[in-house]
Amino acid sequence: MAENNLQIKAMDVLFNFYTALKNVQLYEPENSIITNSVERLYMHLFDFLKQESPLVFAEIDKQIFLRGILLEEKEKRNIHVSSLLDTMKDFGLQSLSFDKGLLREELYAFIKLLAKNPKAVHFSGGLPKLMKDNKINHISADKNTYTLNDANQGNVTQDVQPHESVEADILSIKDPISKNIANVIRAVGSLGKMDGSINSFISEEQRDVIKTLLQQITDWVEAQTVVTPDYKKIIESMQKLAQGFMNHGLFKEASSIIAVLRKIHTGELHKNDEVREVSSDAIHNLASEDNINLLFKEINISEKNKSTDALQILIEFGDDIVVEKLLSTVRNARDSKERIRIIHIIQEMGEKAIPAIRNSITPDAPWYFLRNIAYILGRIGNEESLDILRPFLLHNDKRVRMESFKSIGLVGGNKKGAVLISVLTQVDSELRINIIEMLGKIKSSEAVSPLMDMLKNKSSASKNEQIILQEKICDALGTIGSSKAISTLSEIIDSKSFLGISSYSIEVKYAAKRALASIQRKQEDLK
Repeated sequence: MAENNLQIKAMDVLFNFYTALKNVQLYEPENSIITNSVERLYMHLFDFLKQESPLVFAEIDKQIFLRGILLEEKEKRNIHVSSLLDTMKDFGLQSLSFDKGLLREELYAFIKLLAKNPKAVHFSGGLPKLMKDNKINHISADKNTYTLNDANQGNVTQDVQPHESVEADILSIKDPISKNIANVIRAVGSLGKMDGSINSFISEEQRDVIKTLLQQITDWVEAQTVVTPDYKKIIESMQKLAQGFMNHGLFKEASSIIAVLRKIHTGELHKNDEVREVSSDAIHNLASEDNINLLFKEINISEKNKSTDALQILIEFGDDIVVEKLLSTVRNARDSKERIRIIHIIQEMGEKAIPAIRNSITPDAPWYFLRNIAYILGRIGNEESLDILRPFLLHNDKRVRMESFKSIGLVGGNKKGAVLISVLTQVDSELRINIIEMLGKIKSSEAVSPLMDMLKNKSSASKNEQIILQEKICDALGTIGSSKAISTLSEIIDSKSFLGISSYSIEVKYAAKRALASIQRKQEDLK
């Protein structure tokens, strides 16, 4: 039991470390959110290190260890674990170790270093030197076999460099468009050789030149109708270009290439199957786990304009793997701000995300995940999504029920009346009132008979609840305006009391009178 408790505490340390790191990246240094999150992390670490020291988090041969214990698959998928591994990978680290005697100042200084751009740290002397300069003596950050490249990542293998062999391979193609690709490769490759941030050295003139060349390349691709060996080479080169652009932070340029490949892949540009297959392969290669993580990181920490470009690439990828990863983050992230950001990304993807959403719903899904699913479907769904939303109306959490009801109202179209009627007698009293009001607003003629039945039948609700329910039904029938309800409403109005006890209250009789008058006016207007 003690061993299990230690492992839980160690996982809590990782979560608080992830939170503190995110906050340092997102907020100004003087913000109290940073101070509070670092303090929470320190207290968790201090408590753990009193019982066991050091605390080691490591990745060895693609296996993840915490305290020397191999993490299970579901633990590895937690956002705080995967994000910390991504950060370690960016800095070329195999493990992090926290030792007894750690001071707050050391911890905060180390977090600030990891929150920096890995390339900036590299050109400032490297992480070991900066840790020594900041007197970080109780934290060890061990290097592994990864090396820092121009992409700020340790294991990206596809990069665009100005190798003569790459250029020669492209220039061997007879089509003149190959020269444009070679020129872009040279431009991006020469940038990659320079020190410092790529974007700080690229001028607007260079961007304009690259933009013009890329437009000519994408226009050429759009015009091709058959697959030739040269066509395959050019698509492969475009894939490498897009990868290089992403590695260098040039997301807008990468998006322009990925967009045309996506149009062919989805059939928006009509091509034969062979042409589509070549583009589909390129898209799937670019939608790799490393690239998705790179784009997520950019969206989370970068300035808005670059985040928008990175988001556009994710939307262009549009594959189930992307949506599944996004939904997994929505399900597992404890940070509400991060969940909101991811929800917005899914919304941008639109209807193409619905199949993955459908597959993500499991019996053990937490309430907040289902509420977020209902919210998303209310923005991107349609009538075909109602079969996903309907069961949520019967969920045991009120927040899920209400979010689903709102979304059905937004996207249900002509089918929402039937769906709401189908659960009318099964839902709780509060939601039943909301549904009745909705059926009235949409003038659901198919709701008239079920509503009249409810009006006639007694329920197990309290007297006050029964009166409110009956009033709402009368109001809805009056708004719908069907002549079918006239006889029932008239019976209520004319009903007599027995031994001083009336079948219907005065309030309900008044509501029935209003409804009857409304229906009669509508009937007169139709004559």
